[in-house]
Amino acid sequence: MKQIKWETLDRLKQNFAEFDSQDRYIYMPIINLDYYPAEPYRSNYYGIGLLEEGEITFHIDLTEFHVQAPAIIFADTTSIKRWDKTRPTYEMETILFGEDFLHDKLVENNVLTAFSDLSSLGGCVSQLSQDEFSNFKTLFRVIEHANKVGTSQHLEVIRGVVYSMVNEIAYLYEKYGNKTKTANTIELRFREAVAKHCKKERSVIFYADHLHLHPKYLSQVISAETGLTASEWIQNQVVLEAKILLQDSSLSINAVAENLNFPDASTFSKYFKRYEGMTPKQYRNAF
Repeated sequence: MKQIKWETLDRLKQNFAEFDSQDRYIYMPIINLDYYPAEPYRSNYYGIGLLEEGEITFHIDLTEFHVQAPAIIFADTTSIKRWDKTRPTYEMETILFGEDFLHDKLVENNVLTAFSDLSSLGGCVSQLSQDEFSNFKTLFRVIEHANKVGTSQHLEVIRGVVYSMVNEIAYLYEKYGNKTKTANTIELRFREAVAKHCKKERSVIFYADHLHLHPKYLSQVISAETGLTASEWIQNQVVLEAKILLQDSSLSINAVAENLNFPDASTFSKYFKRYEGMTPKQYRNAF
């Protein structure tokens, strides 16, 4: 199978016939990490997962989440995801859906606001009380029933449930913060800026100017909040972007270097090896 940089709903539907999939969404009663690449990836879909038993470790961008049940997980399309496949000791049901699935019908402003807020985070994890867990369990039972019945109205029922879940997750985030901690405003703005601009800009000065901060102060805040310097955060994000591109075998190393705004393949290779311990070619050949 061709190496990929994006995971898509269509690929999941084609490769795993056991999915009870419909147009523009997939309902997964039990998640299996075999469905996902071992390497970092982006997806063209959003995901809401209810962790019912056990524990799971995964990364959203550069943040590691070690989550114990019960918990609810939201992941968007822009974040880079990685799953720890060494400890599959969990049970989680999930619904995956494309953005058009939500936007096909008129959406209330509060849903759009909640959806936008969650998407800006790249992902969100909230531990649940038993009452909160029961509420999400009920919502997933509605999805399961509507998915099985398959009436002409079932898509609208499932869309309505997803709206409710998005609102509830946004409420939980506002109430509790993320599973790890509520992001400092400067940290969150910095992370958003790095995710958006790191393919072109790799200097701390650029991001400090972008956020109207002194570079030294920005570095102090990021180091205090994340344990990484601002420069390390940028470097790690660039390497993640490089890994995504290197998984596309149709791209030459030169093309990857150009995409990431390096002057040439040699400079890119030295940069990648400095932080990853292997050359881009060695990384690609490791698949």
